[in-house]
Amino acid sequence: MKFQRQPLRRQIQQEILTRIVDGRLTAGQRINETHLAEDLGISRTPLREAMLTLGAQGHLQSRMGKGFAVPPLDPGEFEQIQLMLAALQPAALARSMPLKPERLLEITNALNRGGMGLQRAPEGARRGLALAGFVFSWHQALLGQCPATMLAAQATRLEELAARYWFAVGSRGWDAGQMQQSLAGCYEVIRQGDAPRACAIWSDHINRYGQEAVAALRG
Repeated sequence: MKFQRQPLRRQIQQEILTRIVDGRLTAGQRINETHLAEDLGISRTPLREAMLTLGAQGHLQSRMGKGFAVPPLDPGEFEQIQLMLAALQPAALARSMPLKPERLLEITNALNRGGMGLQRAPEGARRGLALAGFVFSWHQALLGQCPATMLAAQATRLEELAARYWFAVGSRGWDAGQMQQSLAGCYEVIRQGDAPRACAIWSDHINRYGQEAVAALRG
């Protein structure tokens, strides 16, 4: 595996995060840094630097004298993430509206790609990846040019933390059909430019489907 163009540490962080989300680095697993460095084709120094950053962001746990581990899946954490997103994302959306035509087109594309991805990945890990990717791509399309950069960055960090939970929920067969329809409804209100209504509907959406996903994870 070769890492190019972007700063090496950021690329390594992204690769580790991808492996956490898709379960290659399983929840509760202690990470063997030597084996992971060999697998990535890098030395342990940039790997450790990337893992320290991911630990500070909440993606990894640092254990005294035992290195790093992937945190266990905790439905309570997932629930708290969704509650925070229900406040942060609508606030970021309010500062982004009205959205430019190119941003609306990007949201349309995210909806279409996400729906097709779920249709083509009916079960198991593939569906988990499709659902996690759908949720995150919608977030990126919606808030990718938010002028409140610190607010958007915090929301993005939380979405990254939530991604492995969406993967787990999707892998267990949770039906995201109604959530897709709700996203399409949110988009129509956003497209009309009614910021207060769009933010209220978006907050309700996050609360409703976040709670459904948490229940599915607990079940």
